[in-house]
Amino acid sequence: MARRLLCVGTGLPHHLPATYAHAFEELGWQASSFDLDAAVRANTRLGPLGARFNDYVPVEAWVRKANREFLLKALREKPDLVLVVGHASTRVGALSQLLAAMPDTKLVLVWPDTLLNLGRDELECLPLYDLVASYGRNSRGPLERLGARRTAWVPLAADPYLHNPAVLDKATQTQWKSEVLFVGSHRAERERSILALEDAGFRVTVWGGAPWRKNAKVPGRVASYWRGRELHGQELATASSCATVCVNLIDPTNFPAANMRFFENFLFDVATVNTACPEMVDIFRHEEHTLYAADDTELVASVRRLFADETLRRRIARAGRDLVLAEHTYVQRARQIADAVGLVG
Repeated sequence: MARRLLCVGTGLPHHLPATYAHAFEELGWQASSFDLDAAVRANTRLGPLGARFNDYVPVEAWVRKANREFLLKALREKPDLVLVVGHASTRVGALSQLLAAMPDTKLVLVWPDTLLNLGRDELECLPLYDLVASYGRNSRGPLERLGARRTAWVPLAADPYLHNPAVLDKATQTQWKSEVLFVGSHRAERERSILALEDAGFRVTVWGGAPWRKNAKVPGRVASYWRGRELHGQELATASSCATVCVNLIDPTNFPAANMRFFENFLFDVATVNTACPEMVDIFRHEEHTLYAADDTELVASVRRLFADETLRRRIARAGRDLVLAEHTYVQRARQIADAVGLVG
């Protein structure tokens, strides 16, 4: 009989819980999901005002009702593994009751974010998990000091199912073509890097949310690079596949770990320049799978080098893609988690 997974988190198709659910299905599991954030919204009262208030000051009665629905689903389905992914509004009471009712069920937290974003609710639940899968190797020690009983380094990865580069016709290639592409949220450090690339003469395309306009340090230049919205799924794959060079500007608060885009970019057969990422330099090697840049000066120099050397661009693009598909997809991460809690086979 197939093992059963209940994946808990935000249920949008381009979010990590859906990716993990699909990865476990690829391993032969029966996977279901519970969108705890959607359940919280469904239990919110007072209309849009209540929803907005709850975003900033969670109303415990509404969150507890959503956790009750999650608990009832778990009791019905009796999963072998409950996988909580990221910020899922789980409450220590719901997880405790789940373990009281089903003591053989394994609880795993996948923490895919900087420790800066750990909240009170995650901290309270840490001791209940059989495993905390940390995206950063160096984050394991702090998580254990905070109460995690057992941790494992489970980096982020690539999802070829979600980001599947298709064969593109010429019209599509023309529509999405870019010289230097960055996809991600606004950060002041990222804006500075984008402007440095523009000042060096490169045409830069940025896809990301409204904060690129609202929080810009140099508002007058936003229109030259920002395309006005986020990209997900197939659109992200298409845009990335049509770039000459991709840059991955890792948020400094992730240091020394890799962000999600680190792995995604390798899928698209396009050369990538990554900013400093010490945890990955021995795996994705400089000048073999990617180029690394410690600062904006090195970023500009690396992009210039790739534009000048098509052979290098093609070689590292293909080597990076081969490595990520062979060893760094979410199917491999799912297998690692299952093995760590004794549920392989």
